[in-house]
Amino acid sequence: MTHSDSPGGDEDHQQYSLTLIQQPKRARAMGVGERDRRPIDPCPIVQLEISTPEGAENVELLWQKTFVVHATLFDATKSHECSVSEDTPVMSDAEYQQTMIGSLVSSAHTIKIGGKYGCYFCFPDIRVRYAGTFTLQFSLISIPSTESDHVDSAKVLTHVFSDPFTVYSMRDFPGVDESTELSRLFNAQGVAIPIRNKGRLKLPDDDEQQS
Repeated sequence: MTHSDSPGGDEDHQQYSLTLIQQPKRARAMGVGERDRRPIDPCPIVQLEISTPEGAENVELLWQKTFVVHATLFDATKSHECSVSEDTPVMSDAEYQQTMIGSLVSSAHTIKIGGKYGCYFCFPDIRVRYAGTFTLQFSLISIPSTESDHVDSAKVLTHVFSDPFTVYSMRDFPGVDESTELSRLFNAQGVAIPIRNKGRLKLPDDDEQQS
């Protein structure tokens, strides 16, 4: 699991912490077209925890505020944002300049794991256009109430990076694995994560065994 690099604070003096409980591992580059919609696998899942300055868990605040998490593509060193490809020609449709597309924002899901409910954010539909090694940055954003006078004051409270993952070319893509138990658990509780009963992952030594 990966925790927030630096848990964020707020004017309410609470500490916000993100933990990546399911890491992305691989994806197939989709190029500039829209026909291949294979997302990053497995589905990245992020947990939010809130605590007081004294370290006590603040469960109530999880449900009193509206939170979303936004995903941004970075290089493997976590130092350079890769949202727009410098090698992509300018086209009439600005979307084709985006390196990562799909559902990049997740609202909160209440999921029961090990007998305890928690606040989680899931990203089952993130796709990357080009091959390479990348990381994902997940940023926690608090959405003000519509009754507030400061509707435009949404701000990033904290963020966390994923481990590096590989986006393969069409020829080199090894396939996808069977769905994880965690993905199955979330799917069973109503989260729209596609489930595969049989994996199609090609292991590195498969060719040697067949030769």
